Amino acid sequence: MKILIAEDDRAARVRLKGYLRDWGHEVAEAEDGAAAWHRFQIEAFDLVISDWLMPKMNGLELLKQIRSVKSDLYVYLILLTSKSGKEDIVEGMDSGADDFVTKPFDKDELRVRVRAGERILALEHHLANQKEDLKFANTRLEAANREIVATNERMKSDLEAAAKIQKSYLPDLLPASDIVHFAWRYLPCEELAGDTLNVMQLSENLLGMYLLDVSDHGVKASLMSVSLSRTLSRTSGQGDIVMKETDVGEWLPATPTEVAMELNHRYPWDPRQNQYFTFIYSTLDTEKRELTYLSAGHPGPIHQRADGACELLQASPPAVGFVSDPEFTEFRIQLAPGDRIFFYSDGITESMTSKGQELTEDGMMRLLEKSISKSLDESLSDLLSELEHWREGANPMDDISILAVEVLQ
Repeated sequence: MKILIAEDDRAARVRLKGYLRDWGHEVAEAEDGAAAWHRFQIEAFDLVISDWLMPKMNGLELLKQIRSVKSDLYVYLILLTSKSGKEDIVEGMDSGADDFVTKPFDKDELRVRVRAGERILALEHHLANQKEDLKFANTRLEAANREIVATNERMKSDLEAAAKIQKSYLPDLLPASDIVHFAWRYLPCEELAGDTLNVMQLSENLLGMYLLDVSDHGVKASLMSVSLSRTLSRTSGQGDIVMKETDVGEWLPATPTEVAMELNHRYPWDPRQNQYFTFIYSTLDTEKRELTYLSAGHPGPIHQRADGACELLQASPPAVGFVSDPEFTEFRIQLAPGDRIFFYSDGITESMTSKGQELTEDGMMRLLEKSISKSLDESLSDLLSELEHWREGANPMDDISILAVEVLQ
């Protein structure tokens, strides 16, 4: 098919163009609605993929202009949008859209939508060339539409079920303690995420905490994330890695290094899948107020003292699975009453403005310092609010997760 892309975001336009060409389509691109309309008037296209919000002429205006052109050949219109309200869908359909793809878009979902357009266009061309068989063609078209609706419903149901399973591994009831307090936030950029986190009671005075980030996001990353969550959630019995059994049958907490080494053994990097994960695991001795952590290719934690000052702690490569016999490094830090520790994914520090400016670790620490007078939970809410402001209201391009602990006494 010959496809026209109308997208003002260059990165998204490049991704779209690359995917479509890989699937064998001829692709033309335009940086805004006005340029796309000009291109459409001088060339014939089978399918148009347009962003909703664009300068000069937005996606709805472009679709209306295209639909106003009288032609024997049908043009299939797909609208890219972060809008998902009922009124937005009605408005898009009224403007001529045949289908929607939610931003940030998933490659597999986009391919399904384009294939649906191919099938419908094939039927439309058949109708134009075989008018005597109009009734039969309409029957096939209706069947194709029903198939699309059914497929979309199955996909939606499957994604919702998978998301529910994934969220079941997030902290439900955090360990109760007069010495430490926990808070966390989890914001997938799509229905499914590659991030996950948890807190575990390993012994009377020892807590285990982890946060990991699987490369990429979406369905593929979430499958590995769920597998890792299941592995790390077992705290006794066969297959457990956060606890280890002694020769006399006693279960003791494994060190961060032992946990990372076992994960490295179980999840070696497969170049065919090109998938890996970064990982931070720590234990907190609540009696000694001593934190021991290991960062396998993951951003170092942030230590915020009671006076509000923040410090970025050390981190160390490699990510899990890259090396068969890695040398992971443990770090220890003595905490004092009022101290806070933040573990987080790079979806926070790599959040960007519309001009491509990243927040960075320094920016994150500045935001945390502003909320030192508030509770730990309130400080995380403030952080996410500030992140949304930093992105200027745009949806996050990567999963966001953060796990924080505060020493109370």
